[in-house]
Order: sequence, then C-alpha cells, then structure tokens
Amino acid sequence: MERTNIYKFLIILVLILGGLFIPTKDSFASNSIIIGFIIEADQIEGTLEDPVIITEDTAVEKARPMLELKFENLSAKGLRIKKLVQSPKGIVTFDMNPKETVLFNNLTLHVTNTVFVDHYLPSSGNIGFKKIKLLAHRVTANNSNLPQFQLRFNEGGEVELEPKSEDELIQMKTNLKYLLSRQQQ
Repeated sequence: MERTNIYKFLIILVLILGGLFIPTKDSFASNSIIIGFIIEADQIEGTLEDPVIITEDTAVEKARPMLELKFENLSAKGLRIKKLVQSPKGIVTFDMNPKETVLFNNLTLHVTNTVFVDHYLPSSGNIGFKKIKLLAHRVTANNSNLPQFQLRFNEGGEVELEPKSEDELIQMKTNLKYLLSRQQQ
C-alpha cells in the first residue's frame, strides 16, 4: 500500500513539474520569454518570516529587485497557478488548479507584485490573507501536498499583474512587516 502511495506521489510530482517548467511548443521559439507565475488563492494561512528585498535575474531583466517571502508552512484554499510565456504568437499559459487545500513546507516566493483583499490572524501560523494574487518569478518548496488538480494549456491571455518598482516593493515589505508585528500583539 505504501509503495502505491509513493508511485502516486511521483506521478503527481512529474506532472506538476512538467506543467510548471516544461515550455509549450511555442515557447521553444527564440523570441519566447517566461513572464512569470501568477499565483492566486481565495485564502492562504501560514508562518511568514520577515520579508526581504533581493535582486535576481529574470528572463528580461538583470538584477531585478524582488520581494522574498518565506513561509515555514502554508496552506492555500482555492489555489490557481498560471505560468505565463510570451511567444511570437502571443501569451501562452499553463493553468494548474488543485481541487482541494494545498499544503507547502518551507515555501519561498520571489515576487515583484502582490495584492490581497484582507489579512487576519489564523489559528495556525502568524498571518492569513484572503483573495491574494502574486506575480512570482521563482517558487521553491521543500515539500508540498498537491491533491487532484486540473492542468490546462492555453494560447492567449493577458498579464494580470505588472512588476512593481523597487520603491513600491520596499513599501510592500514595510506594510507586510507592520502586519506581522500587529498580528503578534
């Protein structure tokens, strides 16, 4: 029985990595550019470390300022992940929509934009967000639990979030640190 669960996990992992990191037929063209990942969730809860400003290369910009968000643990309800690739024929998207709550351990996001409707103190962790949307350029996790999901490839679409300037990212960092300090009171 345990061997079957390991095989299921490996198959899911291969499908997820394939969907997120293997480009589509159009993205092999020499003019294709990976725009980033749009990550949306109806609700996320977790333990967030103090955010920091970093610089990292993207497909179109060297030493791009980004906000690094590190979560010790995170649960996400209503998660939607889109990988956006600019190809000669337009934007190509990979859409991944898990049907259940997704769990991550040691999740790190390098983002250039983030918006959310509300924040709160969850029963587990130090912060929760409702209706959050991020423009991420790097996503890593030590472990994740991604239940059954739908994976679609679409031609067309639009960039829903534009990268913020370094000053705007610094303001986001300040706001997040303030929210974290208020949650601990």
